[in-house]
Amino acid sequence: MDKKTVAYITRHRVTNYGSALQTYATHAVLERLGYEAVCIDYIREAELSKNVASTRLSTSRWNANILTRIVYLLTQKPIMTTAAKRFDSYIGRLVKTTEKEYHSEQELKDDLPPADVYMTGSDQVWNIISGIGVDPAYFLSFVPDDKKKIAYAASFGGAEVNDKDRPLMAKLLSRYQAITVREKSGVKLVESMGAQARQVLDPTLLIEQKDWLRIIPDRPCTEQYVLVYHLHPNKEFEAYAKEFAKRRGMKLIRIHPFWHHTFKPGEFIHCPPLEDFLWYIKNAFCLLTDSFHGTAFALGLNTPFTDVLPDKYSERIESLLAVTGLQSRILKSYTDFDSPALPIDFDKVNERLASERKESLDCLKHMIED
Repeated sequence: MDKKTVAYITRHRVTNYGSALQTYATHAVLERLGYEAVCIDYIREAELSKNVASTRLSTSRWNANILTRIVYLLTQKPIMTTAAKRFDSYIGRLVKTTEKEYHSEQELKDDLPPADVYMTGSDQVWNIISGIGVDPAYFLSFVPDDKKKIAYAASFGGAEVNDKDRPLMAKLLSRYQAITVREKSGVKLVESMGAQARQVLDPTLLIEQKDWLRIIPDRPCTEQYVLVYHLHPNKEFEAYAKEFAKRRGMKLIRIHPFWHHTFKPGEFIHCPPLEDFLWYIKNAFCLLTDSFHGTAFALGLNTPFTDVLPDKYSERIESLLAVTGLQSRILKSYTDFDSPALPIDFDKVNERLASERKESLDCLKHMIED
């Protein structure tokens, strides 16, 4: 019997390690469950590598006047373009995408990728896109009513949505046959708009440690280091990471896709391949992060970690830590240099994740088959 094809749409062409690796994980899990997986190669014109700097400028404080705009584009466009192209190549190596690249909802409607099931994937697919608002394509608006539509571990990014966006979101959500979301708050949001949802694990946590190890380079680690994966501006976090590594007598290593992090504390590793990014997490003495997916990778690879909650969208990290019983890994004070070094009972964490993983995989298979 031919395999069912599951065509999924997600934020796979974003210059972000979490976005790229959750795409890989989604693809790998679908194939392991026995399906033909294909990532719908959808990327808006504004988010193409050649346009990403101009798009970010539109909502930046550097958009104040013509002089600041020129300075921003001259300094940032080459950096952002290079990073975006690297991530495009990383994704191209790891997942199968549609032959056609789509840039609009209308293009998707006019040339629908063939599939048995259409799926909204994970990451912040239902968050507001800067300068765009709600993007109906991530709600499978382009898929006809008679085709099966499901969502796996979709995220709104935060615990609220704008009132003005609710009518459109409610209409789009009503077209799904089944919906699962990544955060507990997402369940409440979907239900508040008249649909039903269930919380499941992020795709990166559906993959076991042994599976990640298959793609992580097999090379020795010759020194202990503290790793910082830091996405949101926070001077106190920067100073804390530097002092923590100093007190432990270890090197501080910093990973980020963009070059401006070279001016922040730590030895800067610029935009390494996805596999190397995971290698640095796996071998770290401790990961200091403000990232949801940074936390997820530390959990999956059994690396001790501490979370510095960002001012915005911190609920997604708190939701993940609640699932694993590790709320204590949230840094409460920038004077606390002991908590990050405390051991984690990963046997207990892995046991909880294994149970949640089975439920989430069963749920995904049921959505596709039922």
